[in-house]
Amino acid sequence: MKNMKTFFNKYIDFILIIIGSLLLSIALMVFLLPNKINTGGVSGIATILYHLFDFPAGISMLALNIPLFLIGVKIFGKKFGIKTIWGIIWVSFFCDFIDKILKIEPITDDRFLATLYGGLLLGTGLGIIFRGRGTTGGSDIVARIINKYFKISLGWSFIFIDTFVILGTGLVFGDIDLILFCLIALGIASKVTDTIIEGVTSEKGIFIISKKWHEISQRIMTETKRGVTGLESTGLYTNSEKKTLYCVVSRRQVENVRRIAKEEDKKAFITIQNISILQGEGFRSQTAILDE
Repeated sequence: MKNMKTFFNKYIDFILIIIGSLLLSIALMVFLLPNKINTGGVSGIATILYHLFDFPAGISMLALNIPLFLIGVKIFGKKFGIKTIWGIIWVSFFCDFIDKILKIEPITDDRFLATLYGGLLLGTGLGIIFRGRGTTGGSDIVARIINKYFKISLGWSFIFIDTFVILGTGLVFGDIDLILFCLIALGIASKVTDTIIEGVTSEKGIFIISKKWHEISQRIMTETKRGVTGLESTGLYTNSEKKTLYCVVSRRQVENVRRIAKEEDKKAFITIQNISILQGEGFRSQTAILDE
């Protein structure tokens, strides 16, 4: 039992990458690619080659990704590592296995349904791969190169690359509607990926500024059973020293905290923010992306 747990902990990332690659490949080959829909990057180029020249999508992605991977290793060193090539190989294998060996037919030829369900499944697969601290190469490598040499943020680099490929798809097939469906699929996949990575959180971070910080903090700890941190702060308008309270509570406890603060100090200043990733005692642990 102990050996099994050790094995699982050691190779969990690689297992997650395989699972994510399978889901991503199903999304591509069963929903998106047959309907000419893509979310940019290498898979988008593979989609174009598939429909124009009947090139196997998996082989196309492998052929495009391997040179990019080698360039990435040359520029950034070994941090791209085995997990990147692991993801590249499995996605390429599963895509052609589904299409050429199993010969699974597309589930739907309705572009709206293909966009919706393909985007959901694609985002889930990508999220699981990222949780395994892997990548599928392609846009990730190119975006990092653009970021390094042109000082453009990674976010904008991804947007530029994916949008360029999507626009190219519409131009090649002469279909403006196709561009719109691709952009919708990209949006859905991105949102689902973020949700898988960050988790469906219900926690909120609350800042409270009040002269009655002691009374408020005591009641919060007593009534909600949550810890409170007091931060030394200075009101620059009044130049007065005070404490800013900070606590993290579940969504259902937010109104309790607001009520406590209001009852103790009607002039208390309160801000509430969403919490994406929590790690530490008392909260669930989240895996940082690519945090080796």
